[in-house]
Amino acid sequence: MASRLARRSRTLDSDDEGSRANTPSSTAPNDSKRLRRTITSDSEDGSASEDNSTQTPAHMPAIRKPQSQIPTSVPSRNGRRQTHQPGAIVRVKLTNFVTYTSAEFFPGPNLNMVIGPNGTGKSTLVCAICLGLGWPPSYLGRAKEPGEFVKHGRGEATIEIELQRQPTSRKNPVVTRIIKREGNKSIFTLNGAASTAKAVQTLANSFNIQIDNLCQFLPQDKVVEFAQLSPIELLASTQRAVSGPDMARMHEDLKKLRSSQTQFMNEHKQDRDHLTNLENRQEMQRTEVERMRERAMVQKRLAWLELCRPVAQYTESKTKYQEARSKAKALTQELKQLKAVSAPTLRKITAKETYESNIRALKNERANELARSERECSNQAKEVEKCQDTIRDLDNKVEAEKKSIPKIREELKRLQHKITELRRKREQRPEEFDSRAIADEIQELKNQQRVLDPQLEELERRKDELRQKGTTNNNAITQLNAQLEGLETQAGQQENKLQHLSRDTFLAWKWIQENQEEFKQHVFGPPIVECSLKDPRMADAVESVLQDNDFKFITVQNQDDFSYLQRKLFREKKYHDVSLRVCTSDNLSQFRPPLSHEEMERYGLTSWVRDHLDGPATVLAMLCTERNLHRCGISSRELTQQQHDELAKTAVQSYVVGRKSYQFVRRAEYGSAGTSARVREVRPAKRWTDQPIDVGRKATLQREIAERRGDSQIMKTEFENLKKEIAEIKEKKKQLEEEAVEKKQEKDAKQRALMEWKALEPKIQDNEEKVGKLQETLDGFKTRVRDLRDRQDDALVAKTEAVLEYASATRDVRVKLASLLEADVMLVEAISDVAALRAQNEEITSAITQKSAEEAEAKSVHKREYERATQVLEAVHRVRAQAGTLVEEKGEGGLLEVFQFVAGIQQEEGLDAEIDAERAKLELTEGGSASIIRDFEDRAKVIERLQAKLAETETRQADFKHSIREIRDKWEHRLDEVVARINDAFSDSFARIGCAGQVAVYKASSDDPADCAEENGGQENGLDFANWAIHISVKFREHEPLSLLDSHRQSGGERAVSTIFYLMALQSLNRAPFRVVDEINQGMDPRNERMVHGRMVDIAADDGGSQYFLITPKLLSGLKYRRGMTVLCIVSGENMPAARERDENGHWVDGPKVDFRAFVQRAKELGMGVASDGRGVEVEVGDGDGESRRFGHVSSQVAAVGA
Repeated sequence: MASRLARRSRTLDSDDEGSRANTPSSTAPNDSKRLRRTITSDSEDGSASEDNSTQTPAHMPAIRKPQSQIPTSVPSRNGRRQTHQPGAIVRVKLTNFVTYTSAEFFPGPNLNMVIGPNGTGKSTLVCAICLGLGWPPSYLGRAKEPGEFVKHGRGEATIEIELQRQPTSRKNPVVTRIIKREGNKSIFTLNGAASTAKAVQTLANSFNIQIDNLCQFLPQDKVVEFAQLSPIELLASTQRAVSGPDMARMHEDLKKLRSSQTQFMNEHKQDRDHLTNLENRQEMQRTEVERMRERAMVQKRLAWLELCRPVAQYTESKTKYQEARSKAKALTQELKQLKAVSAPTLRKITAKETYESNIRALKNERANELARSERECSNQAKEVEKCQDTIRDLDNKVEAEKKSIPKIREELKRLQHKITELRRKREQRPEEFDSRAIADEIQELKNQQRVLDPQLEELERRKDELRQKGTTNNNAITQLNAQLEGLETQAGQQENKLQHLSRDTFLAWKWIQENQEEFKQHVFGPPIVECSLKDPRMADAVESVLQDNDFKFITVQNQDDFSYLQRKLFREKKYHDVSLRVCTSDNLSQFRPPLSHEEMERYGLTSWVRDHLDGPATVLAMLCTERNLHRCGISSRELTQQQHDELAKTAVQSYVVGRKSYQFVRRAEYGSAGTSARVREVRPAKRWTDQPIDVGRKATLQREIAERRGDSQIMKTEFENLKKEIAEIKEKKKQLEEEAVEKKQEKDAKQRALMEWKALEPKIQDNEEKVGKLQETLDGFKTRVRDLRDRQDDALVAKTEAVLEYASATRDVRVKLASLLEADVMLVEAISDVAALRAQNEEITSAITQKSAEEAEAKSVHKREYERATQVLEAVHRVRAQAGTLVEEKGEGGLLEVFQFVAGIQQEEGLDAEIDAERAKLELTEGGSASIIRDFEDRAKVIERLQAKLAETETRQADFKHSIREIRDKWEHRLDEVVARINDAFSDSFARIGCAGQVAVYKASSDDPADCAEENGGQENGLDFANWAIHISVKFREHEPLSLLDSHRQSGGERAVSTIFYLMALQSLNRAPFRVVDEINQGMDPRNERMVHGRMVDIAADDGGSQYFLITPKLLSGLKYRRGMTVLCIVSGENMPAARERDENGHWVDGPKVDFRAFVQRAKELGMGVASDGRGVEVEVGDGDGESRRFGHVSSQVAAVGA
């Protein structure tokens, strides 16, 4: 196995701090609430006491002081104390945050190295800085929600960050963020007062803290993102990091101006090309347009001639009107003369007609009088009938009175007999009884029944429980028999293994098998029962790539079945240890191995894990999705080191050989240096194995079956006994109920008899009152009849009077009827006289009628011709007005000329001849598009607008050039200065490690011919501001030229060195109060790491540098340390003291702490206290008065995470 020694192996534990949520409470070095373990040292001889004693709390030094007394400076190389720059982090305190229960850090003002093994919580400090200053978790590249940073098992976490104040402020600002796990809510306070995330970010921005800038804040999971920054993005981040917002704003202004200028230039070019095209088309169509304009004039004259047709028609209409007027006047005169000659005759006819009209009116008047008399007669007849009805009603009432007397006498006799009977019963008083005694007897019987109810309920409950137990016992016997039978089958053995692996999953699978019809598609069981091995000899290798959960998940084929099954198993049946998966495809062709057969042979692989499994395609597809079985290889022989290394570069995830399993772990951000392999022992298979029948298990099942059958017989006997007891109690209860019913019936009968006797007296009184009323009715009979007869006499008198009135009305009707007949005779005579007179003078009347008709027709013609002439005249006036309007508004006199021309013709025939001539001209110019003139004129307008727009665009272009030149002069000068300073620091860092490096601004130019003019700088105009970039060139070997830094030319370690030197170069400009780099040294070889570390120490040791945090899990020996840097040690493990422990009395107390002074003292004793350059390694520990004792040049703090 010597070939394996060269492989990199990694422990199975994850180095992600988030996976250590169950780590015990952490202990901060300066927490005054905890005891601490110290080692007494002799300051004179430097030796340490062998006895470790614990100081009492009364003599414990107070580690933490109020914020105003916390030391914010350290001694520098020249003896002066270096202070934190404004905005630098002075203190960070964490409570229940990720791995920490309570920890507090006091970073130094310069370089802070945060060291410690993987998983102890180094990156947690980075997370705390980001979240504590108000930025969201997305800038960390880890968890998505703030609540995920709360320590496991705790409800909230607290981050407290103290920043160095501005020189004008009196105290340091302290930002506190409390993160609630529930609801992912956060509460911010600023100096103890409630605040918001926006206010906290505003405070951070006032110190130029840019957590969202990778040049300032580079967490571990963002390293690869920073390495992938394009040169353009690097320029933007650099400007924000070192030049403040002005530079970035000017750059954005230049890009916007340039974009607008480019847009205007393109539009200007398009408009100019469009204008040239339009002008050429205008010239080509000009001749055709002239011809079409001539045709348009002919069309217009033709339309005008038609428009002026009323002018020619007016003379004819006027003549016809005058002729009709003369004719109408003549006929009127003739009719007048005729009527004068016939006047005497006509007067006689008129007199007769008047007489006829008068007689007709007289007849109508007499007819109306007759109608009135008839109505009056009808009313009198109705009055007579009404009186007769009244007399008849009164007769009926007298008869009714006479008939009611016998009935009343009979009812009177009946009531008197009834009263006698009731009085007799009243004399017979019923027997007295004690109702309370009977009620007590009934209640006693009911009490005896109620006493039996609990006994009966208890027996029924016991019977139900016994029945349930019997059913459960029988079901258990059935299941045990099935398990006993299953021990002899492969499926039964696998289900038995599933039951041992997860009882919840076993029960869930049984329920699914019984209820498959409730699902839309088939639900597949766990792989342990659905799948099998093609070759049992491969069981160890196949099971080595799977975990327990992979054997027991249940697979559904659609989301609806998943939701239904989830609700049934988790909510209703309360199962917990059940895993569900959704796989919608059973296509295994998508899971193709990453290597061909030839490549497998070259790398030493013989097969894939997927090839050795049988089972439903859906389940196998789910296994491939979960565990990449198609990328897990199996080899029958040992691989060479070369085969192993080449296999690590492929997409193979793992491979198994012999009793070893190798799993590749790849971290893309570190390139080829980030690939390692985990090595595990292959354990014997337990799931897919052919094992003999478990004799012990079989005997156990048989014994359980026998025991349960015995229990069933005992429960059956007890059940029969309970049934007998229940029957006896029910019979006794029935007898008591019958006795109670009899007692109640007896009581009700006696009560009813007493109540009936008491009711006799009111009944007697009621009947006596009825007898009195009937007697009164008999006594008043004669009086009522006499009253009715009197009323009948009055009605008879009224009837007589009504009859007399009716007779008088009838006589009036006869008189009026005679008068009407006389008028009818007179009307007939008058009509006859008029007819005779008209017949004698018919010829004269006809002549007058005919002449009147002729006169009416002439007047109608006259009116019609007048209206037509008026309309034609109005049309003439409209045409004349239109012609005048054209002259006044448009200067167009054509219509007026045509109007005058037609007015001179005075004949419509002449107008028609002129129209025919114009039509002939129109036919000569026929052809061409009718819209060509409109298009020509529209094009002329477009040409005019384009010419104006081009003139305006040229003015705007001049404005753009002036604005760009003004901003560029300021921005480019400042950018060149900044990049020159970065280049000096970057080049110096590379020169100190024997390499070469250069940082320069790439000034992208526009290749547009308009931009390449001499006035803009020619080909090197630099106008493409959006593509300006930072180009980093490096050289790591002596005989190679400087080359741009990218992922193709340099290795991962070289890119990491370049990145850290670039960040340190930015630090030299001292614009940001602090910078954070998390594990940038991953992938560096020891030589590069030492060089980078030494350079960082040199820069950090210089006065005036900003605060720097370097997070690393690696710590090489012989590194360079200088005064002014701080080392923050994160330690964890099983041997660390607990944060809390029990004292002798069993009470919880604060645990001891690690004292690094003992480590320093021990290092001195072992001769490890002097480095290669003669400088000592020392530690800083706070004492009781808030000051710090420093033993040498390097201050160190420890955050101990208890085991």
